Amino acid sequence: MGWDECLPELLAHLGEMGLVGLVKIDGEREHKPWTVVISGEGLDGASIRVDGNSLDYCLRHAIAALREHFPGELALD
Repeated sequence: MGWDECLPELLAHLGEMGLVGLVKIDGEREHKPWTVVISGEGLDGASIRVDGNSLDYCLRHAIAALREHFPGELALD
């Protein structure tokens, strides 16, 4: 099962980890109108931000960054 098939469970798990997420679409931007931002205590004051041309792109890259911060926590494959 891929991340897109278990997105509700993934989002719930991120919330349980104390993370905060934001998905934004900015139709006024010509390039990279989608933004995904994830922050929270578990990231030690840092945040993950991905801008892209699709929500799929942003989520895939945000999840990859989360896997680097939390190895073994986000087993979605």
